[in-house]
Amino acid sequence: MTTEILHSENNESGIFTAWQNGVQVGEMTYKRSCAKGGWNSRGEVVSAGNSERETCCSDNNAIEADGASKRFATEQMVINHTQVFDGYEGQGIARQLVIAAVDFARENNRKILPLCSYAQAVLTRTEEYDDIL
Repeated sequence: MTTEILHSENNESGIFTAWQNGVQVGEMTYKRSCAKGGWNSRGEVVSAGNSERETCCSDNNAIEADGASKRFATEQMVINHTQVFDGYEGQGIARQLVIAAVDFARENNRKILPLCSYAQAVLTRTEEYDDIL
C-alpha cells in the first residue's frame, strides 16, 4: 500500500503525517530550535541563554549592530514523538516518517536532535545519517 507523507510547520514546531487512502496512519512531531539552545528530555527549552536564540528560532536570522543580517547557529529539529496508529504497525511507516524528516533537514540545512527513542535508534545506528545529527 502506498503511504503519503505530508509536512507542516510553524515558528515553533512541525509535524510529518503519514496517510493511506485518505486516512492518517501515523505522525512524527518536532520542535524547532537553534543548536545552542538547552533542552530537557521532552524537547522543551530549559534555558534560552540569550535573546539571539529566540531571534534565531523565530526567523532564522539576527540583526547585527551594523544592520547586516546573518544566520546564527544551525537550526535543529528536535524530534519528540513518532507514532504509528493501531492496525498500521509493521509496514515501515515510522521509518518513512524519519526518512522524510532527514530529507527535509538536508534540504533546509538543519540538524536533527532525536529525543524520540524510535527516531534516535534509526538515526544513530547508521553512518548515512551522521551529517544531520
